[in-house]
Amino acid sequence: MSDAPGDPSGPLAALPSYQPTAGPRTDAPVESVWRLLPLLSGEVVGLEPASVTAFLRHSLPSTWSLFRGVSRVAPLPPRIRRQSSPRSPEEDDEPRARALLAACSDAVGTRVASGALDVSLSGGVDSAVLCTLAARHAPGRVRAWSMDVHFADAVERHNARTVARLAGVEQVDVPIPDALLPDLFEPAVIANEGAILNARAVASFAFYAEAKRLGASVMLSGAGADEVLRGNPLALASALARIEEDRRLARTVLRAAVDNLGRSPDEARGEPWSQEDRPELSDEARGGPWSPEDMEVSEEVRYAEWVLRELVLPPELRGARAHGLTVHTPYLDSRFADVALSLPESSLVREGVGKWLFRHAVRGLVPDEVRLARKTPRYGHTALSSPVRTRWLELYRAWLSASRLEPLAVIDPKAVLTLLERYTRMEPEAPEADGVDRLLMRLCSLAMLHAHAAHGSPCPES
Repeated sequence: MSDAPGDPSGPLAALPSYQPTAGPRTDAPVESVWRLLPLLSGEVVGLEPASVTAFLRHSLPSTWSLFRGVSRVAPLPPRIRRQSSPRSPEEDDEPRARALLAACSDAVGTRVASGALDVSLSGGVDSAVLCTLAARHAPGRVRAWSMDVHFADAVERHNARTVARLAGVEQVDVPIPDALLPDLFEPAVIANEGAILNARAVASFAFYAEAKRLGASVMLSGAGADEVLRGNPLALASALARIEEDRRLARTVLRAAVDNLGRSPDEARGEPWSQEDRPELSDEARGGPWSPEDMEVSEEVRYAEWVLRELVLPPELRGARAHGLTVHTPYLDSRFADVALSLPESSLVREGVGKWLFRHAVRGLVPDEVRLARKTPRYGHTALSSPVRTRWLELYRAWLSASRLEPLAVIDPKAVLTLLERYTRMEPEAPEADGVDRLLMRLCSLAMLHAHAAHGSPCPES
């Protein structure tokens, strides 16, 4: 694994790096926490109980990591705010559309010129534009890669085939068997170095492994387009609702002493915390986990930064790099993201539809059925809705046992068992199924990360 995976061209395209919180500092922050842990000889390793609590309650400070003795170093976010909307929103649409498309073409062309000749093609407008532009920059040399998994959107898969045909590129369809996903959950967690929330991240891990096996080495991804182009106008409100649900559920499985006082058992005994500059952790914390540490950075950019680093980029960057494949994200290239983030709101959202100006800019570049398609939920998936439901539940029971959860120090295994048993009796369509599944997957992920760190097993790429 390189020290700078993914696309280093913009701060939103980079994941945090790591430093020890005590003892000798490394010459420079390292990209993978697994590389840092062997340097912490003599230290108690594993996950930090206070960080586990904060993580489950969506209040983990940006400088904290999940691991004992390790802090995070995140790139500074761009200080860009959207322009105010003009009196006539349409008056500047055409020049803005041309500038946006030119920035996109430039970002893609730069990657293609450096050797990125493979494109991840889901069939949505973002990946369709990447594929078409890449094909124009390198005619006859580009391949499009699509994921064939049971929870992929059927319309988008049809659109992917259409885009590949019209762009004149070879399309490689990568089948991801459902039975494979539970077995890859642990390797995907270790590669991501963080918690996984749904099976899509595991499917991505399998997808990149197969793409690498078939000859891909550098791939373009449409990750980040939604965040810089307001692709989902209701995303912020939806995220806040999910976060409140996550916090409510987390309180049911956190030990009472931690949940009520916001501190670990070690802290309660007067022992020092292992993290630096800790804020108070309130059980009644409200609002999003994107903290207003820098008031010169807009809430929108802080939210985009949180979504990308906590949810979107780890499977795209770390998950791919675990297989020796590099993923570039042109939509997060500063040359494109700075233009997109400065556009007025009225140019991006009209009549409840996001990415309006982008869709306008690419007319004639991709088919209208792709360009104008409404945003669809991205691979919503729970263990309950899986064709291999029994296998997923076996995995949950194995990793949510008392012997796995007790070392985390802050989780009540009996409460988790009660929640798991209630979950197994739910219908997949039950309103609470998604939230409970997110919590169970996060708890499994934490148990896996702790076991990997505490036992000193080799880092995935070694």
